Amino acid sequence: MRSGRILYKVAVALGGGLVAAVAMAEPAEVAVVRPTRGDIVRYVALPGSLRANRQVTVQARVAGFVKSIAVDRGDRVKAGQALAEIEVPELVAERAKQAAEVNVAELDARRLVEARGKAPDLVTPSTVDAAKGRLEVARAELEKTDTLLRYANLSAPFDGIVTARFVDPGAFVPAGVVGGASAVVTLADTAIVRAVVPVPETEAVFVKPGLPVRVMVEGLTNVIPGTVSRHAGAIDEASRTLAVEADLANPSDRLRPGMYATVRIGVERHEGVMLVPTEAVLVERSGASVFVVDGGKVKKTVVKAGFVDGMTTEVLSGIAEGATLVSPAKTAPIDGTTVKVRDGK
Repeated sequence: MRSGRILYKVAVALGGGLVAAVAMAEPAEVAVVRPTRGDIVRYVALPGSLRANRQVTVQARVAGFVKSIAVDRGDRVKAGQALAEIEVPELVAERAKQAAEVNVAELDARRLVEARGKAPDLVTPSTVDAAKGRLEVARAELEKTDTLLRYANLSAPFDGIVTARFVDPGAFVPAGVVGGASAVVTLADTAIVRAVVPVPETEAVFVKPGLPVRVMVEGLTNVIPGTVSRHAGAIDEASRTLAVEADLANPSDRLRPGMYATVRIGVERHEGVMLVPTEAVLVERSGASVFVVDGGKVKKTVVKAGFVDGMTTEVLSGIAEGATLVSPAKTAPIDGTTVKVRDGK
């Protein structure tokens, strides 16, 4: 019996010590934030790709052998710069023949005009007119050949970079054959690239030029801002999407046509709404909630969330304008815990 009383006294002493220790423990310190009023945009994230602002495959307009090619893949060229020269000896010979025909037609027309001036009764007006007509036809044929000869010298239509080269010197190229047989080089203007994204039909109704755009590209860590530049104006019936484009400046040439991109388009905007940091909102299967500090204690409160813009979340209802919220919500103490407030951001 005596030993039992001793154990009881020890237990009481230890229990009293634990109570004292708990009483002496200080409340948990938490960082808090408060709601603000502002504007928020709802973004939709969609896969897209980058394309050159302008791209063209320069093709041979006259058939012949490639005499020389001045550029290769990766070369930067200026508008008007020589790209390649096609050797067309048949056209050169044809031009010489036509030039001679022009000279003969000029002599005939001049002689008939002079003859009619001296003997109008012997040379009829129709004869003079026919000679002038033959001269005009000969000149037109010569001009046509000169035009084709100019096509033998291929030049860049705009500033850009050569992305593909299809022929080497000595190769024969036909004239303007469909299917790429007459292709010489492909030129792309990458000073501006187009982020092209198919927007689903459900979101297409909100899209218009000027909406904010954020583009993220594989391999680059920064987010590229922009705006919607244009859209197709009609839904593609096969994919049920609207083709949307955003022009992006590319001064450092880090954006390359063909790159995969994640494009976020701000399709809707709410103004003057209650906003809280996204980290102050706990999202669970049952819904969204925040931890409100009221009377020195934490109270888990269910809220109705609206738009979420990365770092910021719109709160439609559930908390007052001047509420004090624990942030981040994931590390908040359990409901009912006494806390000490430390202002966060």
